[in-house]
Amino acid sequence: MKLTKVYKFTGKLSAISYQLSAISYQLSDISYQLSAISYQISAISYQLSAISYQLSAISYQRLAHAKRTAFE
Repeated sequence: MKLTKVYKFTGKLSAISYQLSAISYQLSDISYQLSAISYQISAISYQLSAISYQLSAISYQRLAHAKRTAFE
Protein backbone atom coordinates (compact mmCIF):
# COMPACT_ATOMS: atom_id res chain seq x y z
CA MET A 1 0.00 0.00 0.00
CA LYS A 2 2.73 2.45 0.96
CA LEU A 3 4.76 1.47 -2.09
CA THR A 4 1.83 2.46 -4.31
CA LYS A 5 1.72 5.89 -2.66
CA VAL A 6 5.45 6.29 -3.21
CA TYR A 7 5.04 5.41 -6.89
CA LYS A 8 2.18 7.89 -7.26
CA PHE A 9 4.17 10.61 -5.51
CA THR A 10 7.20 9.87 -7.68
CA GLY A 11 5.00 10.05 -10.76
CA LYS A 12 3.68 13.45 -9.68
CA LEU A 13 7.21 14.70 -9.08
CA SER A 14 8.25 13.47 -12.50
CA ALA A 15 5.30 15.27 -14.10
CA ILE A 16 6.19 18.49 -12.28
CA SER A 17 9.82 18.10 -13.31
CA TYR A 18 8.76 17.62 -16.93
CA GLN A 19 6.54 20.72 -16.81
CA LEU A 20 9.34 22.78 -15.29
CA SER A 21 11.69 21.59 -18.00
CA ALA A 22 9.16 22.62 -20.65
CA ILE A 23 8.80 26.05 -19.04
CA SER A 24 12.58 26.39 -18.87
CA TYR A 25 12.83 25.55 -22.57
CA GLN A 26 10.17 28.12 -23.44
CA LEU A 27 11.91 30.78 -21.37
CA SER A 28 15.19 30.00 -23.08
CA ASP A 29 13.49 30.36 -26.45
CA ILE A 30 11.98 33.70 -25.41
CA SER A 31 15.37 34.85 -24.16
CA TYR A 32 16.94 33.92 -27.50
CA GLN A 33 14.23 35.80 -29.40
CA LEU A 34 14.67 38.87 -27.19
CA SER A 35 18.42 38.76 -27.78
CA ALA A 36 17.81 38.64 -31.53
CA ILE A 37 15.43 41.61 -31.28
CA SER A 38 17.98 43.50 -29.20
CA TYR A 39 20.64 42.83 -31.82
CA GLN A 40 18.33 44.08 -34.58
CA ILE A 41 17.53 47.24 -32.61
CA SER A 42 21.25 47.85 -32.10
CA ALA A 43 21.85 47.42 -35.83
CA ILE A 44 19.06 49.89 -36.63
CA SER A 45 20.47 52.34 -34.09
CA TYR A 46 23.88 52.07 -35.70
CA GLN A 47 22.39 52.68 -39.15
CA LEU A 48 20.47 55.72 -37.89
CA SER A 49 23.66 57.09 -36.36
CA ALA A 50 25.43 56.66 -39.68
CA ILE A 51 22.60 58.46 -41.49
CA SER A 52 22.71 61.26 -38.91
CA TYR A 53 26.45 61.62 -39.42
CA GLN A 54 26.00 61.78 -43.20
CA LEU A 55 23.26 64.40 -42.89
CA SER A 56 25.47 66.47 -40.60
CA ALA A 57 28.29 66.27 -43.13
CA ILE A 58 25.94 67.43 -45.90
CA SER A 59 24.71 70.27 -43.69
CA TYR A 60 28.27 71.43 -42.99
CA GLN A 61 29.13 71.25 -46.69
CA ARG A 62 26.11 73.39 -47.58
CA LEU A 63 26.99 75.87 -44.85
CA ALA A 64 30.57 76.11 -46.09
CA HIS A 65 29.34 76.57 -49.65
CA ALA A 66 26.90 79.28 -48.55
CA LYS A 67 29.68 81.12 -46.71
CA ARG A 68 31.96 80.93 -49.77
CA THR A 69 29.31 82.23 -52.13
CA ALA A 70 28.35 85.00 -49.71
CA PHE A 71 31.88 86.40 -49.83
CA GLU A 72 32.23 86.16 -53.61
